[in-house]
Amino acid sequence: PVTRVALTRAYLRAARSEDAITELEATIDHPQAPPEARALLEDVYWQLGRTEPLKRFYARTLEKFPDSAHWHTRAGAFALTQEEFDRAEQLYKQALQLSKKDGKPNRAALSGYLKVLLSAGRFNKLFREAGKYIDGDHASVAYFRMAEAKMKVGDRETATQYCRSAVDKAGANEAVASDILKGMYKLLGSEAVRSYCSEKLEGNPDSLSANYTMFNLMDISGEYNKALHYLDKCIQLMGPAHPQRLEYLMKKARILATAYSKTSDNNYLRSAITEHESLLVEAPNNITVLNNLAYLLAENNQKLPQALEYAEQAHNLMPNNAGILDTYAYVLYKNGRYSEAAETLQAALQQYEQQSISAPAEVYEHLGMIKEKLGARAEALAAYKQALKVGADKLSQTAKERISSAIERLSRAGDGGADSE
Repeated sequence: PVTRVALTRAYLRAARSEDAITELEATIDHPQAPPEARALLEDVYWQLGRTEPLKRFYARTLEKFPDSAHWHTRAGAFALTQEEFDRAEQLYKQALQLSKKDGKPNRAALSGYLKVLLSAGRFNKLFREAGKYIDGDHASVAYFRMAEAKMKVGDRETATQYCRSAVDKAGANEAVASDILKGMYKLLGSEAVRSYCSEKLEGNPDSLSANYTMFNLMDISGEYNKALHYLDKCIQLMGPAHPQRLEYLMKKARILATAYSKTSDNNYLRSAITEHESLLVEAPNNITVLNNLAYLLAENNQKLPQALEYAEQAHNLMPNNAGILDTYAYVLYKNGRYSEAAETLQAALQQYEQQSISAPAEVYEHLGMIKEKLGARAEALAAYKQALKVGADKLSQTAKERISSAIERLSRAGDGGADSE
């Protein structure tokens, strides 16, 4: 079974989906099958949009794992996409009950359960069920789903109040608060979020949480200069000894890099590089900073020998990390060391496989670029196609066009046309 899973991943890298499915279907019920085999087959079916096989897959999986909150949640998500609301509600409800046996309700199960009620227009039931959770760990989920329901029935005022409660309930959990703010932004628009943040700041201009909330809003809306202003305020309020100061400085470096990628303004690029270099003075062995700076320099063809030094340092500190290996391979490629880049990227893909994680689209694009330089046209073409498949709903339009152009170029070369390399 382990060998079959390894073969499956090789088939997927070569864009041979049907062969991959055959291997997995013959493997998942074997007593010695690794857990990732089942998750991998599910992922392949989803990517290919195989509705009927997915129905059979979830039926078999629930029969095999009747007490799994995870698989009930996954099956519920599928039923919801098929608008099988009764089935989805039943599955999510079972997932909630199973997760409670483990100590507390699962956030994804609760969110899905309430989303089913919302999608099916069962608003009264949604309010009753959500009301059970407004004082618990997942109060932010309950309040936000109630806000969505209120908007469905045209009650914007109450929806706004519920959204505000959802953000307040997120408390110090910045990840949850950020997700709720993004949802609030989509549901109510930027002015509603701006008003909420402004009120918080009026009450206390030196509120770290309020300034961070405003930073999140500006980040969401792409107002990078304002986002940097509020983030600088957060860093100032923290002081030099705050345990999260480095994390916030890293956010600033990330915003500057994002601003450059969106605007092509070289001032942002210079500032992003300077910010990363300053971070290395404070934390010379910070793997994330080393990796991000190496990638930023390589992506923009800046200081390539130094980029390689940073990538090598990150790799030496964490030699088996898939993301670090990908960056190292990409920087090797940018420095013209194509054979080493190919070996390193292969190691990155193996690490993703061992962790049962699908490699991101950019990893396959990097593989395509490297294989193309090495003259392995068929392998490069397969890698580019895999990048498009994996990143179908995640890649930017620019990235899709760039990869599609590479596929077209290699296809012409294979048909005897001139290679534009």
